[in-house]
Amino acid sequence: MIQTSQINLEKWRQISKDHFSKITPYYDQGRDFEGKQPWMEEINRHTSIGQNDWVLDAGSGTGLLAAQFAGQITGHMLGLEPSRAMLQQALRREQPANLGWLQGISETLPFADSTLKAVFLSQVWHHLLNQDQAGREFFRCLKSGGGLFIKTYSHAQIQARWDLQFIFPELMPLMLSIYPDVPDYELLLKKIGFASVEFQSTSRENFMLPSQILTISRQKAWSMFSYLSEAGIAEGEARLEALVSSGDAPISYPEVHLLVIALK
Repeated sequence: MIQTSQINLEKWRQISKDHFSKITPYYDQGRDFEGKQPWMEEINRHTSIGQNDWVLDAGSGTGLLAAQFAGQITGHMLGLEPSRAMLQQALRREQPANLGWLQGISETLPFADSTLKAVFLSQVWHHLLNQDQAGREFFRCLKSGGGLFIKTYSHAQIQARWDLQFIFPELMPLMLSIYPDVPDYELLLKKIGFASVEFQSTSRENFMLPSQILTISRQKAWSMFSYLSEAGIAEGEARLEALVSSGDAPISYPEVHLLVIALK
């Protein structure tokens, strides 16, 4: 197993940057769970989005959540995504009148100061090239009373994952290296200037077939699979193939998230 101290974060960032253009056709297939949580309700509860307000989905991918959010607010919704391939896929979706798209990165936002009411990131923070710079850009662009909402995993949630414990253990040190934990978020966001930082852990029952995880692994629909060594891929997929051959029984795979809520 790779030790945490051996994780090459520059290598991870390059893999992460290259990954999304390659897996665009499979992206949504690995994110069927995305729309099941009331994220916009939570955003509204803290910031009360009005018809003149702007909400940004940073790292919007193929637009799965941005399109959903646009239908849930009377204000304006924007999806910001670095990958041209992902944006092209997003444009194939039904386009509500209050939804727009931009190609760009979170570290250099194309907005004036105090223009956004809310910023949402779904499993994006660990892909940012410079988290401090991105956080300062979000803070700059948010209105007073606006909120930054980061959907991520805590270290406790990562350590409890069945696939990382038993199928692809090589990935556990990577995940713990690239994902900040609760104290890291609190320290950084308060240093940037956010008035309050709170955390909500969610968990809902979910099951996955070993064959589903095997397909996601082979398609590399989750970015972590792009980091696996050839031996790690072969060993993990052999374990999954054995489970498929023995009946492909559903495995408890709880859908867990940590929502970081930082208000300006």
